[in-house]
Amino acid sequence: MPRGERPLGPEDTALLKFAGDLRRLRDQAGKPSYRELAARANYSPTALSDAAGGRKLPSLALTLAFVRACDGDPAPWTKRWRALAAEHALPPHPNAPYPGSAPFTELDARRFFGREFLVDQILASVAANPVTTVVGVSGSGRTSLLHAGLKPALGDAVVITPSANPIEELAAALAELFENTTPEQLAAEFREDPDHLRLRLRQHRPDLVLLVDDFERALDADDFIAALVRCPHVVVAVRADFRQRCLAKLPAAHEITVEPMSADQLRRAITEPAAKIGATVETAVVARLVADAANQHALPLVQLALVETWRRKRGMTVSLPGYEETGGLEHLAAQSADAFFDGLDEDDRRTVRQVFLRLVSLQRNGVLHRQGRRPDVGQRLLDLLAKARLVTLTEDGVELTHDAVLRWPVLTGWVDEEGENLRTHQQLVTAIELWEASERDPQALYRGARLRKAKELGDFLTAGERRFVHISSRREARRSTAFIAAVAVLLALIPGTVVYALAKERTITQLNDAQLGGKAMAESEAMMAQRMPYADLYALVGYRVNPSPEAEKVLRLANAVTRGIRFTGTPAETAGIVVAPRGETAAVTDEDGTDRMWSLDGDRAVPGKKFEARHTVVKLAERRAVTKDATGREHLWTVGNAQDITYLAPLPDRFRTLDLSANGTRVVGKIGRGVEGPTPDASERTVLLDLDATGQQHELPLPVPKAETAALSYDGRELVTSTWDAPTGMSTIQFWSIGATAESTAPALTQHNYVRGLTYSADGRWLAVERSPESIVEIWQRVPSGKPVLRATLDTALRDRAKITFSDDDRVAVVRDNVFEVHRLYTSGRQADRLAYVIGHGRSMPAVYRQQQQDFMLRSGSRDPELLPYDLDTGRLIKRMCEKDGARLTDSEWVKSFGEVERVEVC
Repeated sequence: MPRGERPLGPEDTALLKFAGDLRRLRDQAGKPSYRELAARANYSPTALSDAAGGRKLPSLALTLAFVRACDGDPAPWTKRWRALAAEHALPPHPNAPYPGSAPFTELDARRFFGREFLVDQILASVAANPVTTVVGVSGSGRTSLLHAGLKPALGDAVVITPSANPIEELAAALAELFENTTPEQLAAEFREDPDHLRLRLRQHRPDLVLLVDDFERALDADDFIAALVRCPHVVVAVRADFRQRCLAKLPAAHEITVEPMSADQLRRAITEPAAKIGATVETAVVARLVADAANQHALPLVQLALVETWRRKRGMTVSLPGYEETGGLEHLAAQSADAFFDGLDEDDRRTVRQVFLRLVSLQRNGVLHRQGRRPDVGQRLLDLLAKARLVTLTEDGVELTHDAVLRWPVLTGWVDEEGENLRTHQQLVTAIELWEASERDPQALYRGARLRKAKELGDFLTAGERRFVHISSRREARRSTAFIAAVAVLLALIPGTVVYALAKERTITQLNDAQLGGKAMAESEAMMAQRMPYADLYALVGYRVNPSPEAEKVLRLANAVTRGIRFTGTPAETAGIVVAPRGETAAVTDEDGTDRMWSLDGDRAVPGKKFEARHTVVKLAERRAVTKDATGREHLWTVGNAQDITYLAPLPDRFRTLDLSANGTRVVGKIGRGVEGPTPDASERTVLLDLDATGQQHELPLPVPKAETAALSYDGRELVTSTWDAPTGMSTIQFWSIGATAESTAPALTQHNYVRGLTYSADGRWLAVERSPESIVEIWQRVPSGKPVLRATLDTALRDRAKITFSDDDRVAVVRDNVFEVHRLYTSGRQADRLAYVIGHGRSMPAVYRQQQQDFMLRSGSRDPELLPYDLDTGRLIKRMCEKDGARLTDSEWVKSFGEVERVEVC
């Protein structure tokens, strides 16, 4: 008999009330046993029982798993959990590696990472130029750069942040450097003769570098600037929206721009501070933040997310559950926005509402986007918005800091209320741009219904927009009575003709949708075969006029082929391609038989360095690669990026790699003569090696001396092996936790066939097992401390070896020869759904899932070495095409293909 639940007693605390409601939710679901819930939730019965025990707050992931297993709605439970978690969260530790919303100070220099290249740039400029201007948008980290990056790197430097009295503040900062001098004396000297500052520095501190933060505050202080420009070494940091004024004051300064952090720089800024105090950041957390914030000015939001996640760390590990408990960037941005908005008076709230609505664009499909604008609002409020990290002030205007702000519930409510006005306003903005581009041609002004709707916008309009509406109104008023009369006569004659024409048009459209769609698809497929442009544009026309599963399939493939990533200087079909786990770099074989590294930037490939002659890549991981030379010997390399590869050491003689962990810390392989298949080899043994940063290899204990195949988890801490017993024809799959010893983590699986392939998902929740020779792939769900559960069997008519890739959202991609397919997996026992089936592409290279783009990269079936970015989200695909304003066929292409058929607007 299962043990009964412990009574909760009076629910007089929020935690006990939370636990009681979880129990009531279970009762409403028919009161399944915790063992039944465990099978649905992928958590142990004990964990689920503890979640409703009321002793401590369960994790968010466990709570939502409990709720979903009871068929509850996760959304209100998520909101409720976060409110309760805020009461139970630990306070920030004084030794936390992240500063949160505060800038880095000089004391934080040891944990300031990611800006090393920028610091080197500024140091080089200081050595060559008297004045260096560092320009960055609001929130780009200029203050942190000066205090924690630049000042410690300089031998002698002082940071000054001017405010109301810049010359007095400069004197106060320098008074401590000069003996027998008071700040008042120095200020009087500098006012009398600005050259006194240069003379004093030359006499007492010739190598001193003055670092001026927030220089925009001193742009009106001419005495301060006059003294400053006479110093031998000066660096001023200025906000981008003041760049032109700064250039006018310092015309001879050398300018350096603070660009957003790249993915690699952001990764260092996240992981290195934690490593300095012996903590680790889970790869999944890094991947999520990099995907959300790389190449965007979102550093304050990232730092806030990190410090909040640190408060929820597991031991000394910054974990993905802890990050998800914070709600991520979206929840943190909403919290900041709520706190800011609640502190405003009514007038400022109305103004902020108008500002936010002008900084968004509402697409036809209802999707909201950020857009830059120059709103008519005072600098005071803009500065407050920038300080709250809700907007970014740039040289070109103002924009919302991050897409996370778009999902602030208050803003989405405003958009719902003003949806029609937003669309009218966007049309007006476009009309004004056309009017200006046509040198203010009167024919481009508004009139009629469009003018009336624009007038109704009232306070929604800026001064420039009101001027356009006013000019349009004056022109409308001057239209002659004769012209109006002529139009009235025409209108009296037209209605019958219009009715007939509209009816005729409807008939033609209904008759020709299928024909037009079929012709567009045929054009698209012909262009794909010849690698011609516009293939995706024709496919989009076909999908819009006659949507169907087949049209959607052609559109996805045409988009992938059009965006294909090509590699130059490589042979045709013989070029090997190996892509890193996240799709940021690739190794491709050059014409001389040597692999070259390439950087994959979106849909573009940039060549990097080559490995040693005749070395080809066997496995590529994050910052690590295994290559094979012409003799078959395998070697270990460090790969910082495509331009930074370093040889480390050879792997053991006759070593053949089976798997390299995605983080590059461990490799498992065989040492022997290298015979594949169910053929015993007495000389062969399986070896697991731990790899340190210098290339040293330490053999780890492995309880399975002769595994036929093996796979490592993402971080290398777990290993799965398969052994083959030839007399019985049985394979045994075992799971091991690798530390000082190897410990079994789950009951073994037995298979009545030979297992030739094992693949872990990045989060360790799924295991793919490939049988031989039929190439059937079984997908097993990992259950904590329990036996894995079979969730899908992916059969095939092909018998080629399968290459398997998991996404982070329960999809699995399988490549067999030139067939690529994607399936959706379920933990409920529901059969897997096939989402995509593409023939002619794959070429037996495993697909690579790119989390940031949420697509799969697969090898093209063409002769040229090429990667196709295949996106299964048709809505996102169309949105991306339409955003680039390149989804429309030219008039000549349309007429050439479809004659006089009326054009179809696809966006």
